[in-house]
Amino acid sequence: MANTVSYNLRSPAVKRLLQEARELQQDKCSDYNAQPLEDNLFEWHFVIRGPDGTEFEGGRYHGRILLPSEYPFKPPNLMLMTPNGRFELNKKICLSITGYHPEYWLPAWGIRTVLLGLLGFMTTKSNGAIGGIDYSESERKILAQRSRNWKCITCDLTNIETLPDDNNKSVVNNDSDVPQFSFVYEEQKKPTQDNSSKNGNSSHSQPEIINSEDTPSSNDQPHQPHQQPDQPSSHQPHQQPSQQLLQQQQQQQNETTPTPPISAYVIDAMIVILVSIVIALLAKKLS
Repeated sequence: MANTVSYNLRSPAVKRLLQEARELQQDKCSDYNAQPLEDNLFEWHFVIRGPDGTEFEGGRYHGRILLPSEYPFKPPNLMLMTPNGRFELNKKICLSITGYHPEYWLPAWGIRTVLLGLLGFMTTKSNGAIGGIDYSESERKILAQRSRNWKCITCDLTNIETLPDDNNKSVVNNDSDVPQFSFVYEEQKKPTQDNSSKNGNSSHSQPEIINSEDTPSSNDQPHQPHQQPDQPSSHQPHQQPSQQLLQQQQQQQNETTPTPPISAYVIDAMIVILVSIVIALLAKKLS
Protein backbone atom coordinates (compact mmCIF):
# COMPACT_ATOMS: atom_id res chain seq x y z
CA MET A 1 0.00 0.00 0.00
CA ALA A 2 1.90 3.03 -1.20
CA ASN A 3 1.63 6.17 0.85
CA THR A 4 0.28 9.07 -1.25
CA VAL A 5 -0.20 11.68 1.48
CA SER A 6 2.48 14.24 2.30
CA TYR A 7 3.86 14.27 5.84
CA ASN A 8 6.35 16.31 7.78
CA LEU A 9 9.55 14.38 7.13
CA ARG A 10 11.16 16.03 10.15
CA SER A 11 8.70 14.29 12.47
CA PRO A 12 10.36 11.44 14.43
CA ALA A 13 7.20 9.36 14.02
CA VAL A 14 7.10 9.81 10.25
CA LYS A 15 10.79 9.01 9.90
CA ARG A 16 10.45 5.88 12.00
CA LEU A 17 7.32 4.62 10.24
CA LEU A 18 8.79 5.15 6.77
CA GLN A 19 11.89 3.27 7.87
CA GLU A 20 9.84 0.37 9.27
CA ALA A 21 7.71 0.28 6.11
CA ARG A 22 10.85 -0.13 3.99
CA GLU A 23 12.28 -2.79 6.29
CA LEU A 24 9.06 -4.82 6.42
CA GLN A 25 8.69 -4.57 2.66
CA GLN A 26 12.11 -6.21 2.31
CA ASP A 27 11.42 -8.75 5.07
CA LYS A 28 11.06 -12.23 3.57
CA CYS A 29 9.46 -13.79 6.66
CA SER A 30 6.34 -15.78 5.80
CA ASP A 31 4.82 -15.39 9.27
CA TYR A 32 3.48 -11.87 8.84
CA ASN A 33 2.85 -9.04 6.42
CA ALA A 34 2.24 -5.43 7.48
CA GLN A 35 1.88 -2.19 5.53
CA PRO A 36 0.48 1.31 6.18
CA LEU A 37 -2.71 2.45 4.53
CA GLU A 38 -2.37 4.54 1.38
CA ASP A 39 -4.00 7.57 2.98
CA ASN A 40 -2.86 7.17 6.58
CA LEU A 41 0.70 6.37 7.62
CA PHE A 42 -0.43 6.01 11.23
CA GLU A 43 -2.79 3.09 10.56
CA TRP A 44 -1.34 -0.22 9.43
CA HIS A 45 -3.06 -3.43 8.40
CA PHE A 46 -1.37 -6.77 8.92
CA VAL A 47 -1.89 -10.46 8.30
CA ILE A 48 -0.25 -13.13 10.46
CA ARG A 49 0.02 -16.84 9.76
CA GLY A 50 -1.23 -19.38 12.29
CA PRO A 51 1.70 -21.20 13.96
CA ASP A 52 2.47 -24.64 12.55
CA GLY A 53 1.65 -27.68 14.67
CA THR A 54 -1.27 -25.92 16.38
CA GLU A 55 -4.99 -25.62 15.81
CA PHE A 56 -4.22 -22.32 14.07
CA GLU A 57 -2.04 -23.97 11.43
CA GLY A 58 -2.89 -22.81 7.93
CA GLY A 59 -4.91 -19.85 9.21
CA ARG A 60 -4.45 -16.25 8.18
CA TYR A 61 -5.53 -13.53 10.59
CA HIS A 62 -6.05 -9.89 9.66
CA GLY A 63 -5.73 -6.96 12.06
CA ARG A 64 -5.09 -3.25 12.51
CA ILE A 65 -2.29 -1.31 14.21
CA LEU A 66 -3.12 2.25 15.29
CA LEU A 67 -0.04 4.35 15.95
CA PRO A 68 0.06 7.59 17.98
CA SER A 69 1.68 10.76 16.71
CA GLU A 70 4.29 10.34 19.48
CA TYR A 71 5.45 6.98 18.12
CA PRO A 72 7.97 5.41 18.79
CA PHE A 73 8.02 7.06 22.21
CA LYS A 74 4.46 5.87 22.86
CA PRO A 75 3.16 2.39 22.00
CA PRO A 76 0.59 1.52 19.32
CA ASN A 77 -2.85 -0.02 19.77
CA LEU A 78 -3.73 -3.38 18.27
CA MET A 79 -6.94 -5.13 17.25
CA LEU A 80 -7.85 -8.27 15.28
CA MET A 81 -10.55 -8.42 12.61
CA THR A 82 -10.56 -12.08 11.48
CA PRO A 83 -12.44 -14.64 13.62
CA ASN A 84 -9.80 -16.80 15.26
CA GLY A 85 -11.12 -18.35 18.47
CA ARG A 86 -8.35 -16.83 20.57
CA PHE A 87 -9.02 -13.07 20.67
CA GLU A 88 -12.21 -11.05 20.42
CA LEU A 89 -12.67 -8.91 17.34
CA ASN A 90 -12.49 -5.19 16.55
CA LYS A 91 -11.49 -4.21 20.08
CA LYS A 92 -8.27 -2.65 21.26
CA ILE A 93 -6.36 -5.44 22.92
CA CYS A 94 -4.39 -3.98 25.79
CA LEU A 95 -1.03 -5.69 25.96
CA SER A 96 2.03 -4.73 27.92
CA ILE A 97 3.55 -3.79 24.54
CA THR A 98 0.59 -1.65 23.44
CA GLY A 99 -1.10 1.55 24.59
CA TYR A 100 -2.52 -0.07 27.72
CA HIS A 101 0.88 -0.14 29.45
CA PRO A 102 3.00 2.73 28.11
CA GLU A 103 5.32 2.34 31.11
CA TYR A 104 6.61 -0.93 29.66
CA TRP A 105 7.05 0.29 26.10
CA LEU A 106 10.57 0.70 24.72
CA PRO A 107 11.19 3.00 21.73
CA ALA A 108 13.50 0.33 20.31
CA TRP A 109 10.46 -1.91 19.82
CA GLY A 110 8.45 -1.62 16.64
CA ILE A 111 5.67 -3.08 14.56
CA ARG A 112 7.63 -6.28 14.03
CA THR A 113 7.94 -6.69 17.82
CA VAL A 114 4.17 -6.36 18.24
CA LEU A 115 3.47 -8.92 15.50
CA LEU A 116 5.95 -11.44 16.88
CA GLY A 117 4.55 -11.00 20.35
CA LEU A 118 1.03 -11.58 19.11
CA LEU A 119 2.09 -14.72 17.24
CA GLY A 120 3.87 -16.08 20.28
CA PHE A 121 0.82 -15.49 22.46
CA MET A 122 -1.75 -17.11 20.17
CA THR A 123 -0.74 -20.63 21.18
CA THR A 124 -1.06 -20.02 24.93
CA LYS A 125 -4.13 -20.88 26.94
CA SER A 126 -6.34 -18.05 28.10
CA ASN A 127 -6.99 -19.57 31.56
CA GLY A 128 -9.81 -17.08 32.05
CA ALA A 129 -7.56 -14.08 31.42
CA ILE A 130 -9.32 -10.88 30.43
CA GLY A 131 -9.95 -10.86 26.68
CA GLY A 132 -9.26 -14.54 26.11
CA ILE A 133 -11.64 -16.75 24.13
CA ASP A 134 -11.80 -20.42 25.06
CA TYR A 135 -12.91 -21.91 21.77
CA SER A 136 -12.37 -25.62 21.36
CA GLU A 137 -9.55 -26.96 19.23
CA SER A 138 -11.96 -28.20 16.58
CA GLU A 139 -13.67 -24.80 16.36
CA ARG A 140 -10.32 -23.05 15.98
CA LYS A 141 -9.35 -25.42 13.19
CA ILE A 142 -12.57 -24.61 11.34
CA LEU A 143 -11.97 -20.89 11.80
CA ALA A 144 -8.38 -21.30 10.61
CA GLN A 145 -9.57 -22.76 7.30
CA ARG A 146 -12.23 -20.10 6.88
CA SER A 147 -9.76 -17.32 7.70
CA ARG A 148 -7.76 -17.92 4.54
CA ASN A 149 -10.50 -16.45 2.34
CA TRP A 150 -11.51 -13.71 4.78
CA LYS A 151 -11.40 -10.39 2.90
CA CYS A 152 -10.63 -6.97 4.29
CA ILE A 153 -12.89 -4.29 2.79
CA THR A 154 -10.21 -1.63 3.20
CA CYS A 155 -7.39 -3.64 1.64
CA ASP A 156 -9.68 -5.35 -0.91
CA LEU A 157 -7.62 -8.52 -0.61
CA THR A 158 -8.19 -11.88 1.00
CA ASN A 159 -5.81 -13.01 3.72
CA ILE A 160 -4.32 -15.74 1.56
CA GLU A 161 -3.68 -13.20 -1.22
CA THR A 162 -1.90 -10.91 1.22
CA LEU A 163 0.12 -13.71 2.82
CA PRO A 164 0.22 -16.72 0.48
CA ASP A 165 1.44 -20.18 1.40
CA ASP A 166 5.21 -20.36 1.60
CA ASN A 167 7.63 -23.10 2.53
CA ASN A 168 9.99 -20.67 4.25
CA LYS A 169 10.77 -21.62 7.80
CA SER A 170 8.95 -19.79 10.56
CA VAL A 171 11.15 -17.60 12.73
CA VAL A 172 8.76 -16.98 15.60
CA ASN A 173 9.79 -19.81 17.89
CA ASN A 174 13.47 -18.91 17.64
CA ASP A 175 13.14 -15.14 17.78
CA SER A 176 14.61 -13.53 20.89
CA ASP A 177 12.58 -10.33 20.35
CA VAL A 178 9.28 -11.94 21.33
CA PRO A 179 8.21 -10.37 24.66
CA GLN A 180 5.92 -11.85 27.27
CA PHE A 181 2.79 -9.83 27.85
CA SER A 182 -0.70 -9.84 29.26
CA PHE A 183 -3.80 -8.34 27.70
CA VAL A 184 -7.07 -6.67 28.65
CA TYR A 185 -9.49 -4.46 26.77
CA GLU A 186 -9.46 -0.69 26.84
CA GLU A 187 -12.97 -0.37 28.27
CA GLN A 188 -11.98 -2.70 31.12
CA LYS A 189 -8.96 -0.65 32.10
CA LYS A 190 -10.80 1.78 34.39
CA PRO A 191 -12.81 -0.88 36.32
CA THR A 192 -9.59 -2.81 36.88
CA GLN A 193 -7.87 0.26 38.29
CA ASP A 194 -10.89 1.11 40.46
CA ASN A 195 -10.90 -2.40 41.95
CA SER A 196 -7.18 -2.16 42.63
CA SER A 197 -7.62 1.11 44.51
CA LYS A 198 -10.44 -0.35 46.58
CA ASN A 199 -8.24 -3.26 47.60
CA GLY A 200 -5.67 -0.89 49.02
CA ASN A 201 -3.16 -1.07 46.21
CA SER A 202 -0.97 2.00 45.78
CA SER A 203 -1.77 4.13 42.74
CA HIS A 204 1.94 4.46 42.06
CA SER A 205 2.65 0.74 41.85
CA GLN A 206 3.18 -0.74 38.39
CA PRO A 207 1.31 -3.83 37.19
CA GLU A 208 3.34 -6.93 36.57
CA ILE A 209 3.98 -8.33 33.10
CA ILE A 210 2.10 -11.60 33.27
CA ASN A 211 2.15 -14.52 30.91
CA SER A 212 -1.40 -15.78 30.83
CA GLU A 213 -0.19 -19.35 30.40
CA ASP A 214 1.35 -19.33 33.86
CA THR A 215 -1.41 -17.38 35.60
CA PRO A 216 -4.56 -19.10 36.89
CA SER A 217 -7.95 -17.51 36.38
CA SER A 218 -8.92 -14.72 38.72
CA ASN A 219 -12.12 -16.66 39.36
CA ASP A 220 -10.10 -19.59 40.72
CA GLN A 221 -8.32 -17.55 43.34
CA PRO A 222 -10.10 -16.20 46.45
CA HIS A 223 -9.61 -12.53 47.10
CA GLN A 224 -6.89 -11.92 49.65
CA PRO A 225 -6.50 -8.48 51.19
CA HIS A 226 -3.11 -6.89 51.07
CA GLN A 227 -1.27 -7.90 54.22
CA GLN A 228 0.41 -5.13 56.13
CA PRO A 229 3.21 -5.70 58.62
CA ASP A 230 2.36 -5.67 62.31
CA GLN A 231 1.74 -2.04 63.14
CA PRO A 232 -0.40 -0.15 65.67
CA SER A 233 -3.98 0.57 64.71
CA SER A 234 -4.49 3.31 62.16
CA HIS A 235 -6.61 5.17 64.78
CA GLN A 236 -3.62 5.55 67.09
CA PRO A 237 -1.36 8.60 66.80
CA HIS A 238 1.88 8.20 64.87
CA GLN A 239 4.64 6.65 66.92
CA GLN A 240 7.13 9.26 68.16
CA PRO A 241 10.82 8.84 67.31
CA SER A 242 12.96 7.25 69.98
CA GLN A 243 14.91 9.39 72.42
CA GLN A 244 18.18 8.13 70.99
CA LEU A 245 17.20 9.21 67.50
CA LEU A 246 16.26 12.68 68.77
CA GLN A 247 19.63 12.99 70.50
CA GLN A 248 21.45 12.01 67.31
CA GLN A 249 19.49 14.59 65.32
CA GLN A 250 20.20 17.27 67.93
CA GLN A 251 23.90 16.41 67.86
CA GLN A 252 23.98 16.65 64.06
CA GLN A 253 22.24 20.02 64.21
CA ASN A 254 24.77 21.30 66.76
CA GLU A 255 27.66 20.13 64.59
CA THR A 256 26.28 21.73 61.46
CA THR A 257 24.93 24.96 63.03
CA PRO A 258 27.35 27.86 62.32
CA THR A 259 28.61 30.11 65.13
CA PRO A 260 26.32 33.13 65.48
CA PRO A 261 27.84 36.51 64.65
CA ILE A 262 28.95 38.94 67.43
CA SER A 263 26.04 40.97 68.75
CA ALA A 264 25.72 44.53 67.48
CA TYR A 265 25.45 45.78 71.06
CA VAL A 266 28.88 44.40 71.90
CA ILE A 267 30.37 46.12 68.86
CA ASP A 268 28.76 49.44 69.82
CA ALA A 269 30.11 49.17 73.34
CA MET A 270 33.62 48.50 72.07
CA ILE A 271 33.41 51.53 69.78
CA VAL A 272 32.28 53.78 72.66
CA ILE A 273 35.19 52.56 74.83
CA LEU A 274 37.73 53.21 72.07
CA VAL A 275 36.32 56.71 71.43
CA SER A 276 36.49 57.47 75.15
CA ILE A 277 40.13 56.37 75.33
CA VAL A 278 41.02 58.50 72.30
CA ILE A 279 39.29 61.58 73.81
CA ALA A 280 41.03 61.05 77.12
CA LEU A 281 44.44 60.84 75.45
CA LEU A 282 43.79 64.01 73.43
CA ALA A 283 42.61 65.92 76.53
CA LYS A 284 45.70 64.84 78.47
CA LYS A 285 47.96 65.89 75.60
CA LEU A 286 46.35 69.32 75.27
CA SER A 287 46.59 69.99 78.97
